Amino acid sequence: MTTKKSKSKSAVSDSQPASQGQFPIVAIGSSAGGLEAMMELLKHLPSDTGMAFIYVQHLSPDHKSMLTDILSKKTVMKVQEIDDMDKIEPDNVFVIPYNKGIEVTDGHIKLIPRSESSSAISIDILFSSLAQAQKERVIGIVLSGNASDGTLGLKDIKHEGGLTFAQDDTATFTSMPHSAISAGVADYILSPKEIAHELERLSKHPFVNKNASNNVSEDLVEPDIHRDNPDLKNIFNQLHKATGVDFGVYKMNTIKRRILRRMLLYKISTLNEYAKLLREKNEEIDILYQDLLINVTSFFRDIDTHKYLEENLFPKLLKRKKGGEVLRIWVPACATGEEAYSIAMMLHEVNENQTTNTPIQIFATDLSEQAIDKARIGVYSKQELETVSPARITRFFTKTDGKFRVNKVIRNICVFAPHNILRDPPFSRLDFISCRNLLIYFDTTAQKKALNIFHYALNNDGYLILGKSENIGQLTNLFSSSNKKYKIFSRKTRSGSQRLPEFSPELTKQPVSERNTPVANRDFMQKDNSKSLDKTIDSVLVSEFMPASVVIDYQHEIIQFRGTTDLFLTHPKGKATFNILKMARPEIGFELRNAISKVIKSKERIRIGEIEMKVDSKIRIVSFEIVPLEIEWDEPLLLIVFTEHEQTEIYADLVKSGKNDSPTKDRRIQKLERQLATAHTDSLFASLEHEAFAEELQSANEEVVSSNEELQTVNEELETSKEEIESTNEELTTTNQELQTRIDLLNESYEYSEAIVSTMHDPMLVLGKDFRVKSANKKFYKTFGFNEEQTEGVPLFDLGNKQWDIPALRELLEDIIPKNTQIYNFEVKQTFASLGEKIMSLNASRIVQKTHREQLILLIISDITEVRRLIVEKEQREKKLLKKEIRERKAEKSRLEQAVNKRTQELKEANESLVNKNKELKAFTYVSSHDLQEPLRKLQTFAGIISEREEQHLSDKGKNYFRLIQQETERMRQLIQDLLGFSSLSAGERKFKTIDLNIIIDEAIEDFKEAITEKNAIIEFNETCEVLIIPFQFRQLMHNLIGNALKYSNPETTPLIKISSHIVAYEKLDIKELPPQKEYCQITISDNGIGFEQKFSNKIFEVLQKLHGKEEYPGTGIGLAIVKKIVDNHNGIITATSELNKGAIFTIYLPTSQVSIFHN
Repeated sequence: MTTKKSKSKSAVSDSQPASQGQFPIVAIGSSAGGLEAMMELLKHLPSDTGMAFIYVQHLSPDHKSMLTDILSKKTVMKVQEIDDMDKIEPDNVFVIPYNKGIEVTDGHIKLIPRSESSSAISIDILFSSLAQAQKERVIGIVLSGNASDGTLGLKDIKHEGGLTFAQDDTATFTSMPHSAISAGVADYILSPKEIAHELERLSKHPFVNKNASNNVSEDLVEPDIHRDNPDLKNIFNQLHKATGVDFGVYKMNTIKRRILRRMLLYKISTLNEYAKLLREKNEEIDILYQDLLINVTSFFRDIDTHKYLEENLFPKLLKRKKGGEVLRIWVPACATGEEAYSIAMMLHEVNENQTTNTPIQIFATDLSEQAIDKARIGVYSKQELETVSPARITRFFTKTDGKFRVNKVIRNICVFAPHNILRDPPFSRLDFISCRNLLIYFDTTAQKKALNIFHYALNNDGYLILGKSENIGQLTNLFSSSNKKYKIFSRKTRSGSQRLPEFSPELTKQPVSERNTPVANRDFMQKDNSKSLDKTIDSVLVSEFMPASVVIDYQHEIIQFRGTTDLFLTHPKGKATFNILKMARPEIGFELRNAISKVIKSKERIRIGEIEMKVDSKIRIVSFEIVPLEIEWDEPLLLIVFTEHEQTEIYADLVKSGKNDSPTKDRRIQKLERQLATAHTDSLFASLEHEAFAEELQSANEEVVSSNEELQTVNEELETSKEEIESTNEELTTTNQELQTRIDLLNESYEYSEAIVSTMHDPMLVLGKDFRVKSANKKFYKTFGFNEEQTEGVPLFDLGNKQWDIPALRELLEDIIPKNTQIYNFEVKQTFASLGEKIMSLNASRIVQKTHREQLILLIISDITEVRRLIVEKEQREKKLLKKEIRERKAEKSRLEQAVNKRTQELKEANESLVNKNKELKAFTYVSSHDLQEPLRKLQTFAGIISEREEQHLSDKGKNYFRLIQQETERMRQLIQDLLGFSSLSAGERKFKTIDLNIIIDEAIEDFKEAITEKNAIIEFNETCEVLIIPFQFRQLMHNLIGNALKYSNPETTPLIKISSHIVAYEKLDIKELPPQKEYCQITISDNGIGFEQKFSNKIFEVLQKLHGKEEYPGTGIGLAIVKKIVDNHNGIITATSELNKGAIFTIYLPTSQVSIFHN
């Protein structure tokens, strides 16, 4: 009997691993449209995976579920509705009852009452309880459904090392899977069929299923991972190089599970392959890094602990602070900020209740910059606030776009920053540190270092709180237990000086994991006991007998302390400093300064010995040695090693008695002589340095004198500026008042607009760039019968029965944000569940939130069904009236046609008459111009002959009259020529030709060769573009512009003319006068001449308009009119900008194509 019992017991024991959690549990959650996806998954899933399946769906509590019967038809596995405390068995499908919620504890399913609040997050509750109970042996799957249930649960599963799935775009309703995907908690994004195939593969992998057979393919064998594995070291080094974090100090079990999990996702079987993948795929390093950081937290985690803090510890801490002292708190490993904000809210409430008004500062740090970024923004979902009371949500949060943002009063208390507590210097003078559930991931060495850091950072009466599974271990000399139940510890005061723990592991440029690992492999270490003994002895010698030393940089700042340096260094009064020259005792300060200076110059080690110091009324003999460190570092470093020497009895007696025995006296003299020689060398060295400094000072003094003169000038300018600033200040004061008034008006406008939106008669939606609903007005909810849960966060195209999923509408919406387009009166005719068949008119446009530059879409929906009906009736009535009107108008049309034909003939005759008169006018102009030139030519000739032949008979006044006659006739001749040129521009034939602008410029310059040489003018032009122009007209244009630049040059400066051109797109030109054209050639001619006042910029292009007298600058006043006429002939425009005595700039815009413009 006994034997049989024993065997029976053994059999049960053997079967326990398979039945009590060694097999994986697959938790599946869905909502609307999820049943079809679940049926598809079961259809392609084998029945012998060795996994257990639990299916949770959002069901109405008022209707009995038929899920068991439906799903049983799709699989041969047993499908059963859950009874309370059912045991979870592999190859079974468990379905949630229609009116219950469930949790999982100790391998059993526990039914819980289903409340209204929990019904919306039943999937999260299941996933989270499974993750807590089963750890990494959980697989979470989110299928089709609305809202975001399941996202937080998948996050918990992923935190514990489990695997997560989300359905891809095959989901009927994509809100739930998209929420998980957007949150970055989905490892696989697949269709239900593909999920089934992947589950089949995973069921055979030992990482997922410990009961999987060992007789599997090589890619399914779990590799052996241990700390000394060279491939693991390679992975650690890559992580350290990319992130600066050494994961070698983390517990191996956690690291192992996270790496194996990533390998499983990539179907990689060896660490070597994964290390290679990290080298080739940089983004995988970041994903692994984020995976290893384990950023999981929540608001008011562990309610009892927070209650104790709020009612006991925090009031005590606040009462200690007096006279405006700040209560300083540090929350390391704060993740996304929930813990820090929880503490801030409690302290704010306690502070108010005590009416102390004590300033509070919370420093919250974490390795993950992504987590810190989220914490700084302080925006959380409704699910993330499950543990926050409604009163606190109302008081400390503001709802925006379907989420909740921490109010500014709480955000201002918290300062978030990336920080590595094992590498970066800590905060100091702290009253409280909350470090919960961080130490459990560290190895023993890292835990001790972290606790030492916390001890250093806290004030003498400070407190430390740890997680439920954490303790201070053997470091009872640092902390004493203040409350064992809640793991709160108070800081102990340690004797001796308080020193900052060592930092900067980067001095060696290796991660801690590599520095602490011996070169030899594990087997050799176990065999070679002598090396192990040597290492142990070396470790003891370094830790117990290491001489006092420091590492400094060239700015004399201490980087590291080693050993006890209290004998040689002290903390000076006043502002804290790590400058060694300020910390060194006075007796060694001078020698230390000289020695450091010599080592920096010579790069060789120096030893200074036998320095007497009087400490606590005792004479100490010390020495120090300075060694340059040859390592790769941001800047050169020096190692200073201090040594204290024992005094001989004779020397001690000599000091006490003052006797001068001969041997002792000789030694004393020799020592003094050595010191004197050293002092002489130092003084010589100092003298040479002094001379060099004197020369430098002399040079610097001269520069100072020069600078002083400049400063005097600047001072005078500043005096003027001061008066201007005072005047500006008055203007700013007035402006500030105006701004405040406008701010008040803006606030009123905002409240007014909010009131308008809430009372709008039309439904309104605000969409994000992914077309998910950010917010809706009351009219929308009332019209379509939705609530906030069914609307906010859901894509527009998934609302209701997908009546808005219209390809044409989707296409229009996709263009709004990137192209800033708008939708006007887009009509949708659909059948709505609560309204029946309706015609809706949609109008949409882009809006930008100025606070964080988020681009949104404002969509207005108008019911135009009744309007359309009235329009149809109106159109029918109008058709009847139209027919009658058409008959009446036909008769009128016949009469009008006759009148039009008659008028057309009259216009034709008048046009022919105008053409003839125009020809006569051109002929008259031509003949008149030529007839005028002939008398002028004779007048010039006769005046010249008289002036030449009768010069001796003419008086000086007569000669002057003849000179004036010649000048005026020449000016008249030039005026006639310019008028002819101006008139010919209209009459001439326009033959366009593409030509290099350089050719035109060269010809124009050749015309003015003598004038350019005479004035020493400089003309600059680089490679110019080819232009489509009328060549002879454009030569005249360049001739006139260059001629004007030379004519109106400033006599006091060398004329400088610059010509440039380039092609510019029409869209970039803000010139309304230009006709639309793809591209324009922009030509710019600038000079440094006398210029003109800008108000004359249009007048100068008019005919016979001159800004200067003819005596000062001769000319006809037609040149620029000709230029403008030529530009007009090219369908371009010309502009002029100038400032008096600072030159002028003429800019011409010509179209690159003339055909399209003529056509237009």
